[in-house]
Amino acid sequence: MIRRPLNFAALVGGTLLLAAAAPAGAQAAAACASTRPAAVKLKPDPAGATVTVSWRIPRAAPPKLAYRVARDGAVVGQTSGRRMRVRVTPGRAAKITVTAVVAGVETRCRAAVRVAGSNGPAARAPRAVRDLSVRPRHGRSVRLSWGAAERGARRVAGYRILRNGRPVDRTRKRSLVVRTSSARYQVAALDTAGRAAPASNAVRVKAGHTPPTSPAGPAASDPDESSATLSWGAARAIAGRIAGYRVVSKGRTVRAVKGTSVRLTGLRDATAQTFRIVAVDRLGWASRRSPKVVVTTGHRAPGAPGPPSAVAVTDTAVSLAWSPGALPTGSQLRGYRLMRDGSVVAQVPAAQANAGNLAPKAAHDWSVAAVDTRGYASAPSPATRVVQADPPPTTGGVHAFLLASTDSSFAAFRKHYDRISVVYPTFFDCNLSTGQIEGANNDQIVSFARDRKVRVLPRYNCQDGATLHRIFTDPALRAQWLDGMTEQAVQNGWDGVNVDFEAAFAEDRDLMTAFIADLADRLHARGKLLSQAVSAKVRDSRTHPRSGAFDYPELAKYADWLFVMAWGVHWSTSAPGAQDDFPWVRQVGDYVATMPFREKFVMGTMLYGMDWPAGGGPANAGTALHWPEIEGLIAKRAIAPVYDAEKNSYHVAYTDEAGVGHDLWYSDANAIGDRVGLARERGLKVGFWRLGQEDERIWSDPRIPAGE
Repeated sequence: MIRRPLNFAALVGGTLLLAAAAPAGAQAAAACASTRPAAVKLKPDPAGATVTVSWRIPRAAPPKLAYRVARDGAVVGQTSGRRMRVRVTPGRAAKITVTAVVAGVETRCRAAVRVAGSNGPAARAPRAVRDLSVRPRHGRSVRLSWGAAERGARRVAGYRILRNGRPVDRTRKRSLVVRTSSARYQVAALDTAGRAAPASNAVRVKAGHTPPTSPAGPAASDPDESSATLSWGAARAIAGRIAGYRVVSKGRTVRAVKGTSVRLTGLRDATAQTFRIVAVDRLGWASRRSPKVVVTTGHRAPGAPGPPSAVAVTDTAVSLAWSPGALPTGSQLRGYRLMRDGSVVAQVPAAQANAGNLAPKAAHDWSVAAVDTRGYASAPSPATRVVQADPPPTTGGVHAFLLASTDSSFAAFRKHYDRISVVYPTFFDCNLSTGQIEGANNDQIVSFARDRKVRVLPRYNCQDGATLHRIFTDPALRAQWLDGMTEQAVQNGWDGVNVDFEAAFAEDRDLMTAFIADLADRLHARGKLLSQAVSAKVRDSRTHPRSGAFDYPELAKYADWLFVMAWGVHWSTSAPGAQDDFPWVRQVGDYVATMPFREKFVMGTMLYGMDWPAGGGPANAGTALHWPEIEGLIAKRAIAPVYDAEKNSYHVAYTDEAGVGHDLWYSDANAIGDRVGLARERGLKVGFWRLGQEDERIWSDPRIPAGE
């Protein structure tokens, strides 16, 4: 007797399940009874790109039984368990086979299921959700919102919310409030049969993120019986960049575009339709909707206004005024679009506008367009070019170092440039292997300073005694440095250069003086200045390991300024203590004041503190802390700093989380001001190391000198 295969078929959730028969023959059937996968099922995963196939393992299963899973004949994996996730292409049919494997040998005991394609009506799931976006709410939550999904075989019953690829919620609405936390969200539509659409675009919910600004000045132009052009001013992304714009009407997105204009077609003649614009950034955060634009086909736009004229111009702002254009009969004026270099920046109600946040000396072409109450814009007016004024020049007298690699340093310079007469940006270092100059000019810093009449002397930094000895003694290398610094100053339009060779050996004292003399001759011949950073001392010693290399009287003959680093009585690998101990600083000032060419000397003051762990020393080096870090540490640990009146500095002792004791020494703005006053009492100039994250109160201290 021939036993025919038994076939079972069922349509479950849009997926056709087929259980294959056991191998022919009673013996084979008996063998498969203990191994064949039973009750094989498929479950589509929410994102739509995978399915989970599951089965039941027979109770009398032999040892070392496993199941090999194949998709359309290609093996995708093997497991000793009872389920596996398999990738599929949404809408495409696929055959998934589960085969028993005993002790590594594949048997003929298997079952197969088919993933139905999208050919038949019963298999059509809804379309993917479009236009998922995020908007902030009050408190620690945001609102997800999305457009309606297009139905498939059945109507859309609701939406599944996916967080980092996993279902977390369901809703019948097209928005949902979720807590603000760093996560990736998607939405998938569900129909009345439980079929899930492919997942939507992903958006990123991120704590502290700010959505884009709303698009400015939307208006319609160039209308005819069935089309019109919408245009608007670009939105600004607070973080990242703008990904695109959505044109919204009646709560639905009708167009999505990358740029700031779109031609709308297929409009009904003589019919009004309202549009708004929404900006979306790369994380999927949406701006507030723009003001509405009512497009009425066949409507006449206003006439173009006259060209704007500049009523007042400063370094960062301009006031403009213009004559209005003609309005068609029945039209009313809403306002004017203000355009800078062809891009909309604002919409104003009257024939005048003020624009700010402009760059000094920048040139812009300004034009305007009239907008009526229906949102239609005129042709642009003729453009007027306006050049911004020079920025106010500095009135300060401070010499200050700037770290070009630190954003906060340049930011502090931009904020307080009016108190600074000379800036020393660190652009160059020495290569310890070759001894050559490495680094690059930063024209942004140089231009900012030059426009404000702050002298720029970039710093050439080399803090290695052996490398400096090579520079002083190798004729070719020496010439490279001397010629390189001079030519860089000329080519880049600097006022001169600063040399910071503090690590020079004491025995190279005369070699360094000769180097500075030669550099000064070269620079002065080209109309450039020379500044040198020198170690502080209270008396001259030719053998002192730190200050012995610096012959103050001889160097002052050649350099235009000598910047005395008046701190370092304690340092990172010393025992803890005030780096700028006030009695020691007073001795330094008294000694420097006795020098010939005293007017060339700058008394430098540090703007940071030092935190030593475990008593300091070479094995427990200190860490430099700036003012915000110092304030944060004190507030976090609720400790009271102790003022040392003799040293005119503050001391903080604390124990960290690991039980290690720390000693922090620093000077606040008032203590720094005392050091500034000490320098000025002795007829010395004032300098700071370095700009960025200092105690900002120092800039309002009346002891800060005015311009030189």
